[in-house]
Amino acid sequence: MEMDVPAANANAAKQRLEALKAEKGRMSRQIGEARQAGAPADELIEALKQVTGEIKRLQKHVKKQLNDQQTTPARWIPPEVEAPRPIGERPVNGPIEVKPVTSQMEPLIEEYVAGHAAGTMWHRPRVAEFVRQTYGHPTACFCALDGNGNLVGLLPMVQLSSRLFGNFVVSMPYFNYGGVLAENAVVAEQLLAAGAQWRSELGADHLELRSCHDTGAGLPQRTDKITFWLPLPASPDDLWGSFQPKLRAQVRRGERELDGLSIGGEELLDAFYQVFSTNMRDLGTPVYGKAFFRNLLISLPGEAWLVVARINGQAVGCAFLTGYGTRMEIPWASTLRSHSHTAINMIMYWRILEFAIEKGFGVFDFGRCSEDAGTYRFKQQWGAQPLRLHWDYILPDGGQLPALNPNNPKFRLLIATWKRLPVWVANLIGPHIVRVLP
Repeated sequence: MEMDVPAANANAAKQRLEALKAEKGRMSRQIGEARQAGAPADELIEALKQVTGEIKRLQKHVKKQLNDQQTTPARWIPPEVEAPRPIGERPVNGPIEVKPVTSQMEPLIEEYVAGHAAGTMWHRPRVAEFVRQTYGHPTACFCALDGNGNLVGLLPMVQLSSRLFGNFVVSMPYFNYGGVLAENAVVAEQLLAAGAQWRSELGADHLELRSCHDTGAGLPQRTDKITFWLPLPASPDDLWGSFQPKLRAQVRRGERELDGLSIGGEELLDAFYQVFSTNMRDLGTPVYGKAFFRNLLISLPGEAWLVVARINGQAVGCAFLTGYGTRMEIPWASTLRSHSHTAINMIMYWRILEFAIEKGFGVFDFGRCSEDAGTYRFKQQWGAQPLRLHWDYILPDGGQLPALNPNNPKFRLLIATWKRLPVWVANLIGPHIVRVLP
């Protein structure tokens, strides 16, 4: 009788042990009966010795497994995440009144956004005001009140208009989230009607509503963009233990190259912008002006941070972080292509994740990308889970979904040309172009 003891798990080993004990008892009875009958029992005695020896070996194995389970902590595994619904199913007291948000209402709006499961910092009036002050774009924010005067819905919007890219309304441009927040579908319908009316008054081609969950409003929709959310444990050690060995090796490689990483505010803006603007030029993408990031930092005190990573004293990696509610987000990050071989992006992201845990955030949002992009695989390797973004569109009769994306063939020549510009030229021209890109 032989058994592959190392391959047995604890439960299987216990079951085998019980079976062997029963077999030992049966053999003992057979030996006793043989002796009483005067029959030979040598073969039975030898078999009994083998069973007894196997029982002892198996008992040691079970004891060791139990000790290992007690001394080895369970490996932390990120739990499943689900995007919150922007439109709820809660009844409200009618009739519903939709009206523009006034400055006096802003504290109530802040409270509503903070209390809504799908509320983001980009829904807040201060963000629309940041856009208006930075770029001068027309903005509108509608809210819905129930029969008792309670806030039950919100829709912030910004108009972008140019000869080059057209006239359209977005909730919210420049960021991944926005769209309607509402207690139920009836409230959402009235807010969307107000948004459609504003689009019509502006003569805009469409209204784009950005959400991380399907609103169920039945509007024309794009779902080609993905974001990644990573639930965070209480300890960086738990997160580190959840990584694959290859990922940990890449982080360690970057750590050997890194000689400084700073997380702060406006004092890092020059170094941040030097890296970010260079990388955007290399990608063929117009860059935001430095004032865009400065104004956003000022608009989000205590909720936004700059990150700069250095090798040999030179800034080679950077990121812009925002934190709201339980989620930290990284809307922008870049590293210099000349230093890609150093794995500086790996150590930078690891330090950022440590910072997010230190700040008490429960989820890290890696930002949006396309399914076929290299950034998709980069974000996935950290254990982050993909969530499909749902962007709804309100169109005029006969209107078509916009094709304003880098994959549009008519932009390929522009992108190729942009990559060859000197950085200072790209930085001079880029902010005038990107201000009207959503």
